[in-house]
Amino acid sequence: MDKNTVLEKSKKENKGYDERELQIIAKAWQFGGAVGIIICGLAMLLLGFMSDSPMKYGADNLMIYFGMLAAVSAVKAIKLRKPSDIALAVAFSGFFIFFAVTFVTNFVK
Repeated sequence: MDKNTVLEKSKKENKGYDERELQIIAKAWQFGGAVGIIICGLAMLLLGFMSDSPMKYGADNLMIYFGMLAAVSAVKAIKLRKPSDIALAVAFSGFFIFFAVTFVTNFVK
């Protein structure tokens, strides 16, 4: 195979993105996730100061956020089989379950 054939095959497999673009997209999502957790944390702190129960108003945001992180980590763990990804998937799933239970119990009350 010549260089152009390999490049064309790679672009078809990566849906028009080259390896550098895929790495930049992954880093952008990681940065967006970090910003998201900071915003959720700040919103929860603000609501905690303004109300009698911070978990009552912040659990829904954190439930959604940790659900997303658990899904991403689970896919990475399945595909890469790295112990660190498996540990993150388990931890994020635990946080998701905790905040989901907190949200439901506050909603039922």
